Amino acid sequence: MLLPVLLWVAGILCGRYCAIPAGSYLILGFAALLAAILLKRGRVLLILLIFFSVGALRYLNDQKADSELIRILQEKGSVQQQMQYRVETKLADSVFQAELHNIAGVDVREKILLFSDQELKPGHSYASLALLQALVQDPVLDIYPKRFNAFLRPVLPPIDLLRQQRGYIYQARTWVQSRLDKSLGPYSPLAKAFLLSDTGFKRENRMELSRAGITHLIVVSGLHVVMLSLLVMLILRFFLPMRMAEMLFMAFLFFFAALNNWAPPILRAMLMIDLLILARWLSRPLSAAQSLSVALFIITLVNPGELFELGLQLSFISVGLIIFALPHRSQQETGAFVQRTLKQVGHYMLICLVVGLGIAPFSLYYFGSASLNGILGNLLGLPLMTILLGLSLLCLFFPIPVFILSFQAVADLWKWWLLLCSGLPLYVDSSWLSLAQAFALGLTVWLILLALKGRFRLLWKAAIPVVPTIAILLFLPVQRKAEVHIFNAGVADCSLIFADDGSSLMIDTGGIPGHRAETDLQEQTAEDSWMRQKLQIWLGRNKIRHLDYLLLTHLHSDHAGGLRSLLQSTNVSNLIISQNDLQSEIWRAIEAGLNLERTRIIALTDTMSIVLGTHRLKILHPTTQYRDSRMNNHSIVCRYDAGELSFLFTGDIEQEAETWLVNCYPQELKADILKVAHHGSRSSSTDLFLRQVKPSEAVFTTTKHNIYGFPHPETIARLRNHDVRLHFTYNGSVSFTTD
Repeated sequence: MLLPVLLWVAGILCGRYCAIPAGSYLILGFAALLAAILLKRGRVLLILLIFFSVGALRYLNDQKADSELIRILQEKGSVQQQMQYRVETKLADSVFQAELHNIAGVDVREKILLFSDQELKPGHSYASLALLQALVQDPVLDIYPKRFNAFLRPVLPPIDLLRQQRGYIYQARTWVQSRLDKSLGPYSPLAKAFLLSDTGFKRENRMELSRAGITHLIVVSGLHVVMLSLLVMLILRFFLPMRMAEMLFMAFLFFFAALNNWAPPILRAMLMIDLLILARWLSRPLSAAQSLSVALFIITLVNPGELFELGLQLSFISVGLIIFALPHRSQQETGAFVQRTLKQVGHYMLICLVVGLGIAPFSLYYFGSASLNGILGNLLGLPLMTILLGLSLLCLFFPIPVFILSFQAVADLWKWWLLLCSGLPLYVDSSWLSLAQAFALGLTVWLILLALKGRFRLLWKAAIPVVPTIAILLFLPVQRKAEVHIFNAGVADCSLIFADDGSSLMIDTGGIPGHRAETDLQEQTAEDSWMRQKLQIWLGRNKIRHLDYLLLTHLHSDHAGGLRSLLQSTNVSNLIISQNDLQSEIWRAIEAGLNLERTRIIALTDTMSIVLGTHRLKILHPTTQYRDSRMNNHSIVCRYDAGELSFLFTGDIEQEAETWLVNCYPQELKADILKVAHHGSRSSSTDLFLRQVKPSEAVFTTTKHNIYGFPHPETIARLRNHDVRLHFTYNGSVSFTTD
């Protein structure tokens, strides 16, 4: 069964990544089926071909056209109406996954992302006046595939409609939550994590769990299902015959998976266990590898898109490593009790090592972090987790003091162990791998696993072609295109330029989400910034650890809010800042907290040019002759010439500065692409200025809805009157290739 499922998976991958019409796969599958019926020779190969083509067709068929609601949102941008929605799970602070049920009396069914500062309960239905907006995937910054097509923000406080809730699963989930909250109090997040996949404890201890390498112990996974299975079957077998106990147990697993929103790791474990039980009933032995492949087939048959979810990938890879990569171990352990125990502990630690090594390429590629501290962390963490899982059930059904106190004591021990293991040194952070490097690390891990299995003959044969391949992939130089990115940073500015010789220049650093542009930079931490939350991940994944130049147009927080975070993680050779800003109170207040040891500060007092390969950046404004009390009008204005394309970056200048530029540098303002000043404010982009710039394209750096009303309709109208093609970063970051 393993080979057909692998071909099925290959078909799904081809359906997604290869631009081949569905009709081609249909013809291929039909021809293979006809040939398999008529021919005896090669029938197995033809059946495999059928699996491949049907896999591709299943994925293509699953890609339905957008619903009418999504089409309306894409046209209008947003809808504000009375809405009803059900919260499914909490994803992060103030962020929930929900299902939209009703808009102004019209029934709909749409999975959405819900943002609410009010604490909402998973499983509960709510009603409120709300704003629904289309969710756009950023073509540059967004790493993972888009899971939701829209997001919702309540305009008025949501009203709980729990009494109207009809779903028994959600009622059961609510009952479990309330029981655990009542019996365990502040310890309930840990119990809810074990039983309901609640992310509260994980969010509070994310860094410690990641460093310790035992995040999987706190998030309900296949491991929890196995441990829970042992506990439940032990209880059921005490009262019932084997066959009846297994039937009730399978029903319990189904209910538990539903209670946890059919999470792929839980679904995988449930299917594998059920398949093994059914195989035994039918007297048809089923290996672990076969049950794993059948489980993957069933999950992707129902929803082929699950194949691209990281949770499913890590779950199946971890189990696959345990099945295929571990060395053979005799079922009959010999020797004294102590010797057998040591062998079992050693085998368990080997499992942790193999799984840790196997998922490291994925973890470093997706998250930029990996930990082998779990080799030790799981040693005591898994037994403690099993005890806590059992005590969670006892506290749920029998909340008596002895169980509650026992849970609290074991939980305290578990947290102590977590802190101890998080301090171990086998942890790597902020080290994203490129796809080539991740593949090279995967090949290296494969060679190590061959050695652990004792397959030395195959190891030597494989090493001849694999080792040179690893060396090439690891040291393959990163080739950067000559391009300009204007990022979607909200109502804030951040652009990144790569010249034709690879040199780099960043203009502004984005802002601080949820804060006004005039927010005091000294009051904010690096963690608050858009730079830390979004762009640093992109920079890390693209191996950008050094910038030749950083230019700050001015010191408002929507332009310099990410400065501190950027300097903490990236080596900046030169910082360009106006003399006016350098002498300001704002700079004196924040300078002491900045890492400027390796950075040369260039104080701008007049026009100047910077050569970047064959390209050139010319700074036009401000000069010492310019007089204005407003910081916006002292924004640095620069023109970037890259071959046949020219860009004009204007910061937040307004009418007065634009008039000054037209009078002083009329020949220097002409540009193909204009970064619209001040996020599209009506006080900027005057007709006089636009007639001098004559842009063919313009980019607005703003959100669609904000407290300032940017972009103002007057500005949009002026640009359209000049026949300028408009781009808005709320539709995603805008990139231009300058090769």
